[in-house]
Amino acid sequence: MRCVVGYEATPQGLDALNLGIDVAQSLDAELTIVLVLRRHDVFSHEYPPTGDAHDILLNQGFRWLKEALALVPEDVRTCARLYSGATTAAGLSRAAEELEADLLCVGGASSSPLKRHKLGTVATDLLFGSPVPVALAPRGYRRHPLSRITCAVGTRPGSGSLVETGLLTARRAEVPLRLLALLGVNHDEARESFAQENAQRVLDDARVTLGIATRAVPVAIEMGKSSEITNAVDTVEWCEGDLLCVGSSRVEQSRSVFAGSITMRILKHLTVPMIIVPRGHRVRFAVEEGRTS
Repeated sequence: MRCVVGYEATPQGLDALNLGIDVAQSLDAELTIVLVLRRHDVFSHEYPPTGDAHDILLNQGFRWLKEALALVPEDVRTCARLYSGATTAAGLSRAAEELEADLLCVGGASSSPLKRHKLGTVATDLLFGSPVPVALAPRGYRRHPLSRITCAVGTRPGSGSLVETGLLTARRAEVPLRLLALLGVNHDEARESFAQENAQRVLDDARVTLGIATRAVPVAIEMGKSSEITNAVDTVEWCEGDLLCVGSSRVEQSRSVFAGSITMRILKHLTVPMIIVPRGHRVRFAVEEGRTS
Protein backbone atom coordinates (compact mmCIF):
# COMPACT_ATOMS: atom_id res chain seq x y z
CA MET A 1 0.00 0.00 0.00
CA ARG A 2 1.23 3.49 -0.83
CA CYS A 3 0.10 6.72 0.82
CA VAL A 4 0.97 9.96 -0.99
CA VAL A 5 1.13 13.20 0.99
CA GLY A 6 0.49 16.45 -0.84
CA TYR A 7 3.11 18.50 1.00
CA GLU A 8 3.91 22.18 1.15
CA ALA A 9 6.08 24.06 3.62
CA THR A 10 3.09 25.48 5.52
CA PRO A 11 1.06 24.49 8.59
CA GLN A 12 -1.48 22.85 6.26
CA GLY A 13 1.31 20.83 4.68
CA LEU A 14 2.38 19.68 8.14
CA ASP A 15 -1.23 18.63 8.89
CA ALA A 16 -1.23 16.46 5.76
CA LEU A 17 2.18 14.98 6.62
CA ASN A 18 1.11 14.13 10.17
CA LEU A 19 -1.99 12.35 8.89
CA GLY A 20 0.06 10.51 6.28
CA ILE A 21 2.49 9.31 8.95
CA ASP A 22 -0.37 8.01 11.11
CA VAL A 23 -1.90 6.17 8.15
CA ALA A 24 1.45 4.71 7.10
CA GLN A 25 2.27 3.46 10.58
CA SER A 26 -1.20 2.05 11.27
CA LEU A 27 -1.55 0.33 7.88
CA ASP A 28 2.10 -0.59 7.30
CA ALA A 29 2.06 1.54 4.15
CA GLU A 30 4.85 3.17 2.19
CA LEU A 31 4.82 6.96 2.46
CA THR A 32 5.67 9.18 -0.50
CA ILE A 33 5.93 12.91 0.15
CA VAL A 34 5.12 14.89 -2.99
CA LEU A 35 5.73 18.59 -3.43
CA VAL A 36 4.27 20.18 -6.56
CA LEU A 37 5.93 23.11 -8.30
CA ARG A 38 3.48 25.05 -10.44
CA ARG A 39 5.19 24.82 -13.79
CA HIS A 40 4.02 24.01 -17.31
CA ASP A 41 7.03 21.83 -18.19
CA VAL A 42 6.31 18.24 -17.19
CA PHE A 43 8.80 16.59 -14.83
CA SER A 44 9.20 14.56 -11.67
CA HIS A 45 12.40 14.30 -9.62
CA GLU A 46 13.18 11.93 -6.78
CA TYR A 47 14.91 13.18 -3.63
CA PRO A 48 17.87 13.33 -3.16
CA PRO A 49 18.69 14.83 -6.56
CA THR A 50 21.42 13.38 -8.74
CA GLY A 51 23.93 15.83 -10.16
CA ASP A 52 23.69 19.61 -9.86
CA ALA A 53 20.32 21.33 -10.11
CA HIS A 54 20.85 24.89 -11.32
CA ASP A 55 17.16 25.78 -11.12
CA ILE A 56 16.56 27.95 -8.03
CA LEU A 57 12.98 26.75 -7.63
CA LEU A 58 14.01 23.09 -7.87
CA ASN A 59 16.68 23.59 -5.23
CA GLN A 60 14.17 25.23 -2.90
CA GLY A 61 11.76 22.35 -3.45
CA PHE A 62 14.44 19.83 -2.58
CA ARG A 63 15.23 21.75 0.62
CA TRP A 64 11.55 21.64 1.64
CA LEU A 65 11.43 17.90 0.98
CA LYS A 66 14.56 17.37 3.06
CA GLU A 67 12.90 19.22 5.96
CA ALA A 68 9.75 17.10 5.58
CA LEU A 69 11.69 13.83 5.51
CA ALA A 70 13.41 14.79 8.75
CA LEU A 71 10.00 14.82 10.47
CA VAL A 72 9.11 11.23 9.54
CA PRO A 73 9.85 8.50 12.12
CA GLU A 74 12.54 6.00 11.14
CA ASP A 75 10.12 3.06 11.16
CA VAL A 76 8.12 4.49 8.22
CA ARG A 77 9.30 3.55 4.72
CA THR A 78 9.49 6.96 3.10
CA CYS A 79 10.62 8.66 -0.08
CA ALA A 80 10.00 12.09 -1.57
CA ARG A 81 9.50 13.50 -5.05
CA LEU A 82 9.11 16.82 -6.79
CA TYR A 83 6.35 17.03 -9.40
CA SER A 84 5.32 19.78 -11.74
CA GLY A 85 1.78 20.81 -12.54
CA ALA A 86 -0.22 23.68 -13.99
CA THR A 87 -2.03 23.52 -10.64
CA THR A 88 -1.07 21.80 -7.41
CA ALA A 89 -4.09 19.51 -7.65
CA ALA A 90 -3.16 18.51 -11.21
CA GLY A 91 0.38 17.68 -10.12
CA LEU A 92 -0.87 15.61 -7.18
CA SER A 93 -3.35 13.72 -9.36
CA ARG A 94 -0.58 12.87 -11.82
CA ALA A 95 1.67 11.76 -8.97
CA ALA A 96 -1.08 9.59 -7.49
CA GLU A 97 -1.62 7.82 -10.81
CA GLU A 98 2.06 7.38 -11.70
CA LEU A 99 2.97 6.16 -8.20
CA GLU A 100 -0.10 3.88 -8.04
CA ALA A 101 -1.16 5.51 -4.78
CA ASP A 102 -3.91 4.01 -2.64
CA LEU A 103 -4.54 7.24 -0.74
CA LEU A 104 -3.78 10.93 -1.16
CA CYS A 105 -3.50 13.06 2.02
CA VAL A 106 -3.92 16.84 1.92
CA GLY A 107 -4.53 19.67 4.35
CA GLY A 108 -7.19 22.36 4.31
CA ALA A 109 -7.29 26.11 3.89
CA SER A 110 -4.99 28.39 5.88
CA SER A 111 -8.10 30.08 7.28
CA SER A 112 -9.53 26.85 8.72
CA PRO A 113 -10.58 27.06 12.38
CA LEU A 114 -8.44 24.91 14.68
CA LYS A 115 -9.41 21.20 14.57
CA ARG A 116 -11.94 21.90 11.82
CA HIS A 117 -12.12 21.43 8.07
CA LYS A 118 -12.24 24.27 5.57
CA LEU A 119 -11.35 23.44 2.01
CA GLY A 120 -8.65 25.32 0.16
CA THR A 121 -8.25 25.40 -3.61
CA VAL A 122 -6.16 22.22 -3.76
CA ALA A 123 -8.52 20.12 -1.64
CA THR A 124 -11.56 21.45 -3.48
CA ASP A 125 -10.09 20.50 -6.86
CA LEU A 126 -9.16 17.02 -5.63
CA LEU A 127 -12.61 16.39 -4.18
CA PHE A 128 -14.06 16.75 -7.65
CA GLY A 129 -11.83 14.51 -9.72
CA SER A 130 -9.05 12.75 -7.81
CA PRO A 131 -8.32 9.28 -9.24
CA VAL A 132 -7.74 7.84 -5.74
CA PRO A 133 -9.37 8.26 -2.31
CA VAL A 134 -8.60 11.61 -0.68
CA ALA A 135 -7.85 12.00 3.04
CA LEU A 136 -8.44 15.44 4.54
CA ALA A 137 -6.58 16.51 7.68
CA PRO A 138 -8.31 19.03 9.98
CA ARG A 139 -6.44 22.22 10.86
CA GLY A 140 -3.78 21.69 13.50
CA TYR A 141 -3.98 17.90 13.23
CA ARG A 142 -1.81 16.21 15.85
CA ARG A 143 -0.44 12.75 15.32
CA HIS A 144 -2.30 9.85 16.91
CA PRO A 145 -2.42 6.17 15.87
CA LEU A 146 -5.65 5.12 14.19
CA SER A 147 -8.00 3.71 16.85
CA ARG A 148 -11.27 3.28 14.93
CA ILE A 149 -12.60 3.42 11.38
CA THR A 150 -16.10 4.85 10.87
CA CYS A 151 -18.08 4.51 7.64
CA ALA A 152 -21.10 6.76 7.05
CA VAL A 153 -23.86 4.60 5.56
CA GLY A 154 -27.04 6.07 4.11
CA THR A 155 -30.28 4.30 3.29
CA ARG A 156 -29.85 4.37 -0.49
CA PRO A 157 -28.04 1.62 -2.42
CA GLY A 158 -24.34 2.00 -3.17
CA SER A 159 -22.52 1.71 0.18
CA GLY A 160 -21.12 -1.76 -0.46
CA SER A 161 -17.66 -0.80 -1.70
CA LEU A 162 -17.31 1.81 1.06
CA VAL A 163 -18.03 -0.73 3.80
CA GLU A 164 -15.69 -3.23 2.13
CA THR A 165 -12.96 -0.58 2.23
CA GLY A 166 -13.75 0.09 5.89
CA LEU A 167 -13.58 -3.60 6.79
CA LEU A 168 -10.28 -4.15 5.02
CA THR A 169 -8.75 -1.00 6.50
CA ALA A 170 -9.89 -1.84 10.03
CA ARG A 171 -8.55 -5.38 9.70
CA ARG A 172 -5.17 -4.19 8.48
CA ALA A 173 -4.92 -1.54 11.21
CA GLU A 174 -6.23 -4.01 13.82
CA VAL A 175 -8.87 -1.54 15.02
CA PRO A 176 -12.68 -1.77 15.27
CA LEU A 177 -15.07 -0.61 12.58
CA ARG A 178 -18.12 1.55 13.26
CA LEU A 179 -20.97 2.01 10.81
CA LEU A 180 -22.72 5.35 11.26
CA ALA A 181 -26.25 4.86 9.91
CA LEU A 182 -27.65 8.13 8.57
CA LEU A 183 -31.43 8.32 8.61
CA GLY A 184 -32.14 10.81 5.84
CA VAL A 185 -34.89 13.43 5.85
CA ASN A 186 -37.63 11.46 7.63
CA HIS A 187 -36.67 10.59 11.20
CA ASP A 188 -39.18 8.24 12.80
CA GLU A 189 -39.10 4.83 14.45
CA ALA A 190 -39.74 2.96 11.21
CA ARG A 191 -37.00 4.88 9.41
CA GLU A 192 -34.55 4.21 12.23
CA SER A 193 -35.31 0.49 12.11
CA PHE A 194 -34.84 0.46 8.33
CA ALA A 195 -31.50 2.31 8.59
CA GLN A 196 -30.27 -0.17 11.20
CA GLU A 197 -31.31 -3.18 9.09
CA ASN A 198 -29.82 -1.67 5.93
CA ALA A 199 -26.45 -1.06 7.61
CA GLN A 200 -26.41 -4.64 8.91
CA ARG A 201 -27.30 -6.00 5.46
CA VAL A 202 -24.53 -4.00 3.77
CA LEU A 203 -22.08 -5.22 6.41
CA ASP A 204 -23.11 -8.86 5.98
CA ASP A 205 -22.78 -8.60 2.20
CA ALA A 206 -19.31 -7.04 2.52
CA ARG A 207 -18.15 -9.80 4.85
CA VAL A 208 -19.32 -12.46 2.41
CA THR A 209 -17.73 -10.69 -0.58
CA LEU A 210 -14.37 -10.36 1.19
CA GLY A 211 -14.46 -13.66 3.05
CA ILE A 212 -13.94 -11.91 6.39
CA ALA A 213 -15.39 -13.76 9.38
CA THR A 214 -17.45 -11.91 12.00
CA ARG A 215 -14.77 -12.38 14.65
CA ALA A 216 -12.00 -10.93 12.46
CA VAL A 217 -13.08 -7.29 12.81
CA PRO A 218 -15.18 -5.95 15.72
CA VAL A 219 -18.06 -3.91 14.25
CA ALA A 220 -20.60 -1.62 15.90
CA ILE A 221 -23.57 0.09 14.26
CA GLU A 222 -24.59 3.48 15.64
CA MET A 223 -27.50 5.65 14.61
CA GLY A 224 -27.08 9.28 13.65
CA LYS A 225 -30.22 10.29 15.52
CA SER A 226 -31.25 13.30 13.49
CA SER A 227 -32.75 13.94 10.08
CA GLU A 228 -30.28 16.82 9.68
CA ILE A 229 -26.96 15.34 8.54
CA THR A 230 -24.70 17.68 10.49
CA ASN A 231 -26.69 17.12 13.69
CA ALA A 232 -26.57 13.37 13.09
CA VAL A 233 -22.77 13.49 13.00
CA ASP A 234 -22.76 15.46 16.26
CA THR A 235 -24.91 12.86 18.05
CA VAL A 236 -22.12 10.26 18.06
CA GLU A 237 -18.83 10.35 19.93
CA TRP A 238 -15.59 11.26 18.17
CA CYS A 239 -12.19 10.55 19.71
CA GLU A 240 -8.55 11.01 18.81
CA GLY A 241 -7.57 8.31 16.37
CA ASP A 242 -10.99 8.22 14.70
CA LEU A 243 -11.13 8.28 10.91
CA LEU A 244 -14.38 8.84 8.99
CA CYS A 245 -14.87 7.32 5.54
CA VAL A 246 -17.63 8.52 3.22
CA GLY A 247 -18.53 7.54 -0.31
CA SER A 248 -18.52 9.74 -3.39
CA SER A 249 -21.67 11.23 -4.84
CA ARG A 250 -23.75 9.13 -7.22
CA VAL A 251 -23.05 11.63 -10.01
CA GLU A 252 -19.30 10.98 -9.96
CA GLN A 253 -17.38 9.71 -12.94
CA SER A 254 -16.39 6.05 -12.69
CA ARG A 255 -13.80 5.40 -9.96
CA SER A 256 -12.96 9.03 -9.25
CA VAL A 257 -13.77 11.18 -6.24
CA PHE A 258 -16.78 13.48 -6.43
CA ALA A 259 -17.79 14.96 -3.08
CA GLY A 260 -21.55 15.40 -2.76
CA SER A 261 -23.52 17.96 -0.77
CA ILE A 262 -23.83 15.65 2.25
CA THR A 263 -20.05 15.22 2.43
CA MET A 264 -19.51 18.96 2.24
CA ARG A 265 -21.99 19.56 5.06
CA ILE A 266 -20.39 16.90 7.26
CA LEU A 267 -16.95 18.42 6.71
CA LYS A 268 -17.96 21.73 8.27
CA HIS A 269 -18.76 20.05 11.59
CA LEU A 270 -16.19 17.27 11.73
CA THR A 271 -13.14 17.38 14.01
CA VAL A 272 -11.41 14.18 12.82
CA PRO A 273 -9.82 13.25 9.47
CA MET A 274 -12.12 12.22 6.64
CA ILE A 275 -11.51 9.99 3.61
CA ILE A 276 -13.69 10.33 0.52
CA VAL A 277 -13.79 7.00 -1.32
CA PRO A 278 -14.78 6.69 -5.02
CA ARG A 279 -17.76 4.45 -5.68
CA GLY A 280 -16.65 0.96 -6.67
CA HIS A 281 -13.15 1.50 -5.26
CA ARG A 282 -11.25 -1.53 -3.96
CA VAL A 283 -8.18 -0.97 -1.80
CA ARG A 284 -5.11 -2.57 -3.30
CA PHE A 285 -3.93 -4.38 -0.19
CA ALA A 286 -7.07 -6.52 -0.49
CA VAL A 287 -5.50 -7.98 -3.61
CA GLU A 288 -2.10 -8.26 -1.94
CA GLU A 289 -3.47 -10.14 1.07
CA GLY A 290 -6.09 -12.20 -0.71
CA ARG A 291 -9.17 -13.60 1.01
CA THR A 292 -8.81 -14.05 4.75
CA SER A 293 -11.24 -15.60 7.17
